[in-house]
Amino acid sequence: MHRFYLPNLQQLALPAAEAHHAVHVLRLKQGDSVNVFDGRGHEAQCTVSGVSADAVQLKLLTHSNALPLPCRITLAQAVPKKNMDLILQKATELGVSAILPLISERTIVQLDEQDTKKLERWRAISLEACKQSGNNWLPELQPPQKAREFLAALEGQPRAFDLKLIASLQPDSRPLKKILADNARVSAASSVLIMIGPEGDFTPAEINLAKSAGCLPLSLGPLVLRAETAAFYALSILRHELMGG
Repeated sequence: MHRFYLPNLQQLALPAAEAHHAVHVLRLKQGDSVNVFDGRGHEAQCTVSGVSADAVQLKLLTHSNALPLPCRITLAQAVPKKNMDLILQKATELGVSAILPLISERTIVQLDEQDTKKLERWRAISLEACKQSGNNWLPELQPPQKAREFLAALEGQPRAFDLKLIASLQPDSRPLKKILADNARVSAASSVLIMIGPEGDFTPAEINLAKSAGCLPLSLGPLVLRAETAAFYALSILRHELMGG
């Protein structure tokens, strides 16, 4: 069944872009069944009650709510040279609650913190991933931020997350199981920050700032992973250890 984004389920008409796709690409017609979701956990099954050149009207059949995942995960990802789109897609499929693109000292991509066009494209990628995966919770995509500024602010908010992690190849990094075993409080964390570096990793200065802000160095194994692989792996083990799979 086709699935569409409808920010307000009280207004049963597809937004313009979704309506255009439904009419001109999918060729939906009156009587067809569709699913709509609002990105905040609500979903509805509807039938198409009316179609025009640029509008699709819906009739509500059933409505359901999806509970948020028990642990809210924020991915702070230093923007890599390639594959940020893929990271956004897979992070959404893995159920992250928020994604923060970071501009680190080793970020190669030229990225303006006010680059609204890129941000809109990234939001569109997350939205499509929600449609494909059946995720009814659209991640909050935050504006790009310089890593140093983010870490400085984080240091002043010690209770912003129950658990703060930074993927690291340094000798003091530990597997997630050991981190959780050493602290019963964080094993029941309801909010987690995971920081992933770009090609070449975060600089030693950035890692030290992260530690000062309370981030624990997380080992992802002995091999050097690409940025996107590190993100997928870290999110996967967080889901497995904190949410039972």
